[in-house]
Amino acid sequence: MIGLAFDGGAAGWALAAAAGALGVLAWRLQRGTPLRLRALRAAALSVVALAAAQPALERLQAKLAKPRVAIVVDSGQSMGAKDGGPKTRLERSVEWLLKHREELEARAEPVLYAAAERGRRVRWEELAALTPSAAGFDMAAAFQDAADGPPASRMWLFTDGASEAAQGVDAALPRWRAPVDAFGVGPRHAVRSLAFADLRTPDFVFLHSRFSVSVAVEAAELKGSELEVQLWKGATLAGSSRHPVAADFQVVTATLTAEAASLGEERFRVEALVTRDAGARQAKLRASREFGVQVIRQKYRIMYLAGRPSFEYSHLREQLRADPNHELVSFVILRNPENVSPVPDQELSLIPFPAQEIFVQNLMQFDLFILENFAYWRFSLPVHYLEGLKRFVANGGGLLLIGGSNAFTRGGYQGTPVEEILPVSLWQNESDYSPGVFSPTLAAPQNPLLRLADTPEAVAALWKSLPPLDGFNRFLAVRQGATVLLAHPTERMPSGQPLPVVAVREYGKGKVMVVGTDSTWRWRLGAGADWRLSAFYARFWSRAVQYLSGSLELKKVRFAPLPDRMAPREPAVLTVHLFDDGFRPLSGADAELKILWTAPDGRSRSVVPRERRPGVFDLELTGLAEGPHELRALARYRGQAWGEDRARFVWHPRPPEAPLNRRRLQEAADRSGGRYSDLERAPLAERLDALPPVRRESEVLQRVNPWDAQAWMWLAAALLLAEWLLRRRLGYA
Repeated sequence: MIGLAFDGGAAGWALAAAAGALGVLAWRLQRGTPLRLRALRAAALSVVALAAAQPALERLQAKLAKPRVAIVVDSGQSMGAKDGGPKTRLERSVEWLLKHREELEARAEPVLYAAAERGRRVRWEELAALTPSAAGFDMAAAFQDAADGPPASRMWLFTDGASEAAQGVDAALPRWRAPVDAFGVGPRHAVRSLAFADLRTPDFVFLHSRFSVSVAVEAAELKGSELEVQLWKGATLAGSSRHPVAADFQVVTATLTAEAASLGEERFRVEALVTRDAGARQAKLRASREFGVQVIRQKYRIMYLAGRPSFEYSHLREQLRADPNHELVSFVILRNPENVSPVPDQELSLIPFPAQEIFVQNLMQFDLFILENFAYWRFSLPVHYLEGLKRFVANGGGLLLIGGSNAFTRGGYQGTPVEEILPVSLWQNESDYSPGVFSPTLAAPQNPLLRLADTPEAVAALWKSLPPLDGFNRFLAVRQGATVLLAHPTERMPSGQPLPVVAVREYGKGKVMVVGTDSTWRWRLGAGADWRLSAFYARFWSRAVQYLSGSLELKKVRFAPLPDRMAPREPAVLTVHLFDDGFRPLSGADAELKILWTAPDGRSRSVVPRERRPGVFDLELTGLAEGPHELRALARYRGQAWGEDRARFVWHPRPPEAPLNRRRLQEAADRSGGRYSDLERAPLAERLDALPPVRRESEVLQRVNPWDAQAWMWLAAALLLAEWLLRRRLGYA
């Protein structure tokens, strides 16, 4: 059978119509011209119209067109379960398809897909070789891949429904617009179970803030029961919520909140337990998951109390106020109690010294307390004020004492609770301050507080180039556990050891720092003589604040919190954060990040991170083996080691006894207009009858496109040339 087709489309037909209309118009306008001229013009325009319509000759053969069916076979990890039999769920699905292949191909055109994390086309010959993947089944991705393939009138889905909680029916159905017939493959007997499917926590939280923890719990065969989700911090219950279980299989989602109480990593635990069991069984199901959250400061709250106006107070106060990460409250004593005033106190513009508010009411609201050249005895303060400072440090606060002629022993601190927590023992008499110019020496050059350059040589050169200090306080001894950072070049303690100028000590959860001089402001002026010192003063005091507030030890390289047991899917995606000195994101363009991954067999290899956004890097791990895995992240910044972090997680495949999620598959079938049945009871004839009927179509065996040949163009040109020559011969213009 021969057929005629036109390939010009709308544009071609429009051009052909225009050529035809032009031919009719020319015929009418040239009625006085000879007929042969008019005939040549009409023939040429007819050839142009045919060329625009693009006619084609086809040799056709009639055939029957079968409806196309997309057959998606779940090859995810859970399909490896045998359910007490000799064959896996995947093998049972493949066996069923191969058994009914002849009947299926007689009625439909099947398009086969194997789907786990993604879907891929397979041939009938490849079905028997399919094995369960290490990744879980992603229903949404499988539906999308099938939709991207040849259009089909229906989908047959062979699965146990054990897809990831976040990749359910709601995400899958919008990607596939045809009915879905689901074939459930799973255990013949239901298993009661309770398991965490998802756990989401913030990468880090701010100190004293509340944060949310979201969990998804799979409850199987617990219909009619009540599930309680609890959030624990150690032995303290931080929050809980109760949820009824209304279906045989239900994913219960809950969001709980907790407070970040201390810097560093805080450990929490979520538990899910059945509090009311409809089955009246004695054994109560319970699931548990631990996780950690990194806690950092949003701003450092600083109290600065100076005994009198000074250059030290002026410069340091300006430096602290200039940092946007600092929230500073400062007081300076302008008039001591022994100073006599000729006018009554109520007529002075000075405010009274708010000792009660500073040392009692508001003390615990601060992260750092600074006492500079402040004489405690002058104000007859009760001793419990200093006991409060001691408790403040023990609970995680920072205390900085800056020297001067009215500090330490002269300030009345000897024998007080404050002396007990200092890194040094105070001088025994009040003559503990001596004037004199000196340049301190480095006593601990590798300490992070002093490492203000890239190399040890550069650090030493930087400190040597500083202007000298003026005036120092004497101390009796260095306490055990304290660290001397800077020492006097010539002065000694009674023990013969160099006299400390800067010393630090940890006490309880907090830190204490002593600076035995009130002349560090001279370092700031040194920038006028040496450009290398332009940022030295700011960096030194910024690092001192970070140390005393606990953030200098906080990791600048940090893994996002990991669950103790990773989800059983590949690739496993982990996140690493990089921070600069101010805990702002540190871009990979400015730093170098290296990741080492140690598998359960002890072998290590490098993993290349991918920067998602500045300071946030993603790692994708594939080929995971069952057991504990360890990751180590190392970063370099400005040519020096910047920090490292370690993360450990245990990876297990999905439990082989994963339940058959009939509810999810029934929902997918009902909402798409399809049907659900268990594989063993699937009515093949009924499924085939639901397909569109077979229709007759014509198959093109051969196609000829005459308009593609050059003869058409030559014919049109020849007709136009013949008309022009004849017109000239007959005397027409």
